[in-house]
Amino acid sequence: MPVNGSIHGLQAYRTFVPAFNYNTFQAFQPFIYIIPTIVVMIIILIKYRRAKSEMNSAIIDTNIFTFIMMYFLFNMLFFFGDYIHLNLPNSGLVTSFCAGIEPNRVFSLILVYAYSTNFGVICCPFMVCLMRLIILISPRHHERYCQYLKNWFAIPFIFLVPLALTSFNITTTGYCKQLNYPYDFGSIILYEGDDYARINIYIHLSFSCCLFVTNTLMTFFMFYKLRMTHNSSTSNNTKRLTRKAEFSLFLAIVSSVVPFITNSICSTVFLINRDSWESVLFLRPIGNDFETTMMPWVLFLSHPMFRSKKTSAKISTVSMSGTLQMRKKSSVSKVV
Repeated sequence: MPVNGSIHGLQAYRTFVPAFNYNTFQAFQPFIYIIPTIVVMIIILIKYRRAKSEMNSAIIDTNIFTFIMMYFLFNMLFFFGDYIHLNLPNSGLVTSFCAGIEPNRVFSLILVYAYSTNFGVICCPFMVCLMRLIILISPRHHERYCQYLKNWFAIPFIFLVPLALTSFNITTTGYCKQLNYPYDFGSIILYEGDDYARINIYIHLSFSCCLFVTNTLMTFFMFYKLRMTHNSSTSNNTKRLTRKAEFSLFLAIVSSVVPFITNSICSTVFLINRDSWESVLFLRPIGNDFETTMMPWVLFLSHPMFRSKKTSAKISTVSMSGTLQMRKKSSVSKVV
């Protein structure tokens, strides 16, 4: 086998026929939960548009909903990118096909696509959290501030930063590489070489850590603001709504912590002990798929817009897995 681990031209891989086992089943397993999740995403979009046309008081803030849907979109794009990058090659179903293809730039573009959509997934929760913070701090003027933030910072940031962080991969040549133990013979991955992979991991780990820490600090500050509202209010309804808001923040933390932990473990092991990387690689799709499926289902199952129709006064909105509607007169209107 070549030094870089490429399987190109090796007869044992060109004639490889996968046996149906757990590895091959992994090529189909994700669609068991991804297809229903896509359906839920479509239902959320349809019901939002309907609620908006009916002026439903439980409607999600428009700016926040935009980034929630972008978050869903990037999750789906990343799912298919990572599926082609790791899940499908790992199953062995395309091993013989890949063995007949020379290392090329098309594989590099697939890697750029997978990595850049992953950065998009990381950026969207940060933007949602930032907008929720603005709504909490300035409930009376948040629409103007959020609109300005969306048009002049958030959207350019989400699209330009991922491309800037991954575009250097175009200079490399991607190829199919055999995964080491504990993976079976024939389990491969689209790879860019150890040197480029190390650079990608340094960038990904640094970027995700920065945004995760920032999100966590903003979330704790919002917890503090909600707790102050809870303690200063004598209304039972307000206290109930602040508890729902705190639960919303808790779910947001859980959905971001799991993929952060699994990806950080994989990245750290690669940097410290490259030979052990494959032993923890299985954690990565677990964390990523958890994030992809959790947010749409939590929003769909918890938001009033997707449950029974109730009338309530429309106030400002703060959203995470749903939205929190709030106006400063020492009262909280709604958690969604």
